[in-house]
Amino acid sequence: MRFRTSLCLATLFLVCFTIAAWSTPLPAETAADSLQPAPDNQSLSGPIASVGDAEFSVQVTKDKDVNTVQFLVDGKTKVEGKLAVGAQATVEYRSDAGKNIAVRVIVTPASGMSLY
Repeated sequence: MRFRTSLCLATLFLVCFTIAAWSTPLPAETAADSLQPAPDNQSLSGPIASVGDAEFSVQVTKDKDVNTVQFLVDGKTKVEGKLAVGAQATVEYRSDAGKNIAVRVIVTPASGMSLY
């Protein structure tokens, strides 16, 4: 009988210590980092003005003003279609240290034909 009582008490203590270990709060640094939202991506459309090795630029018309916006292409950029001067492009991008990095680019050929 003593063996059964000792085994039950040992199991009870083990369960209590396990629950206590799981219920400890996360460190403040880890909790704060996970609660910060990811930066939102922006998007714009316009004809492609120039294409380089790891960059391209798009002309954007706003209130009769034409601005050229430069984008960098990295290994994570998804390009649907072929980047060519004069083609219409819709660019989803993020800003990082003052530079626009393309996340996703959808290119429609300049001939007006759709890729789909």
